[in-house]
Amino acid sequence: MLRRERYLASLAPFVDQPGLVKVLAGIRRGGKSVLLGQMADDLRVRVGPDRVIVLNFELMDHAGITDAQRLDAHVSSLLPESGALTYVLLDEVQEVPGFEKAVNSLRARGNVSLFITGSNAHLLSGDLATYLAGRYIETRVWPMSFAESLELRGVNVDHLPPDALTDYLTWGGMPFRFQLDGDSRRAYLRDVFNSVVLRDIIQRLGIRDATGLETVLDYAIENLGRVMSPSSISAYLKGQGRSLSADTVYSYLRALDSALLLRQVKRYDLRGKRVMSTLDKYYATDMGVLSAKRVGAGPGIGDLIENCVYGELARRNYDVYTGKTPQGEIDFVAVKDGVPRYVQVAYLLATDEVATREFRAFDALRDNYPRYVVSLDPVTQDRDGIHHLRLDNFLLNPPADLA
Repeated sequence: MLRRERYLASLAPFVDQPGLVKVLAGIRRGGKSVLLGQMADDLRVRVGPDRVIVLNFELMDHAGITDAQRLDAHVSSLLPESGALTYVLLDEVQEVPGFEKAVNSLRARGNVSLFITGSNAHLLSGDLATYLAGRYIETRVWPMSFAESLELRGVNVDHLPPDALTDYLTWGGMPFRFQLDGDSRRAYLRDVFNSVVLRDIIQRLGIRDATGLETVLDYAIENLGRVMSPSSISAYLKGQGRSLSADTVYSYLRALDSALLLRQVKRYDLRGKRVMSTLDKYYATDMGVLSAKRVGAGPGIGDLIENCVYGELARRNYDVYTGKTPQGEIDFVAVKDGVPRYVQVAYLLATDEVATREFRAFDALRDNYPRYVVSLDPVTQDRDGIHHLRLDNFLLNPPADLA
């Protein structure tokens, strides 16, 4: 399996710090367990196997650990008597009721460097965040990037197969799917979808109206990257003969975001310099998982490109917003270290009219931060200090201020 070097490097400064819990959150089957295993293997080489403890709570081996007290006692029984710093890696720890108390207890020992994973964006939004209060570092683990997928398949980036990019745009980066094709690939991704919906949403959150949840998800899939609100979705569904209140729609959208199936993107008012509280957009964490479930035409190629660009910016640890201007919007405002980068996304700049429209999206800006247009065009055309990037170059060889 491909080593996730970017994640391993980002975690390296915190590995030997027992005072910080290392939290890895990501969509189910997105590669967290493999990453945790790679971290464990590196640690065993460095400090020896006796000081590395790995527990995967999706395995029946640990079914007897049913509460925080048992979890704390079990891990404590495995710690070496010498009191040496020990590395404890707990995979899908949210499967243990009350795990938060055990995590805090293990952290407080002072001789445990703790890593935990979970398939929930809000792993830290409840009691755990209260217990840890500044004593954790969170890493979002995304499915494979386009560059990682090519490396996994042994593809030379200088000689891309004609269908490589289309395949990735459509079927995403879930690691195991690259071992499959055709019906088996679709069946696997559908199983991932069902697992996320059933285990991470319906069962965990106690949602009774599974049909209503899927109706909201279907609407979101058909409208990826478009402004929407709970009230507008509720009104649309009412017109289709399906009654769901705006509050219910909001709770379902929040649940889909929490399970990392969809990602919410807020609008940012570039004139007023504030994050707006209404009319958000949603993008897929992994397009393949939703493609396997989709019925009908689904998003067009332009929507798939926009979703891919969003995912790559988020994977590179940018805070991503949609930029609102007096004249319209800029697809993405990507912020890191307080510095914005502006990114407009298009399918093809096929005519002068289309090109002018995309480049003029930046006209309302009154600063000099970097501006980019990303498209599938084989030939680029910079204008007035705005850089035009081919999608494959953005994904594989981005400029330094978008890396």
